[in-house]
Amino acid sequence: MPDEDCLPVIVPRNDKRLARVSADRIRRLREHLVSVLRDLHGTRHIDRAASPSSPEPSGFPAAVARTACSLCKGACCKNGGDDAFLDYQVIARLSTRSDAEIVSLYLERVPESAYEGSCIFHSKTGCTLDRSMRANICLTYFCGGLTSYMTNRADEEPTVVIAGEADAMRVSPVLRPSIPGPHR
Repeated sequence: MPDEDCLPVIVPRNDKRLARVSADRIRRLREHLVSVLRDLHGTRHIDRAASPSSPEPSGFPAAVARTACSLCKGACCKNGGDDAFLDYQVIARLSTRSDAEIVSLYLERVPESAYEGSCIFHSKTGCTLDRSMRANICLTYFCGGLTSYMTNRADEEPTVVIAGEADAMRVSPVLRPSIPGPHR
């Protein structure tokens, strides 16, 4: 823990192992995508079905969030399973493509290895999906510690992220908001 006074942000930590993505998981994803596309085609106004892709946080809060998520390594992704929370509103964002192209686009993003008991797109380097392809919950969810920071932070002060507990705990360096210098 750093010696200086700074705001702590406490987040969980994923300690699962990486495992090769099985053909069964890929089959279940494909079946889910086909089902979602059927639902999409059953909607009255496909052009209005798409949910907008939420923007990423910006500025210093974005730096804290990126640090927290990289130290956590995706504990929140555990519920994504083989469907990654994908629904017709997400898939509708890609509705200018054919069904086959959409299915291929998602299948191409499945990593060779993903964390056991987690989202099929949850790789060692994070989510393998572009933001525009992710479910809304994946774009907007913050764990308890990060939610508290994002809603209650006081005047962007030096911050340290603590992920996990006991032997699995990892601590970030002190993060500091950038202070604009004089213009030259």
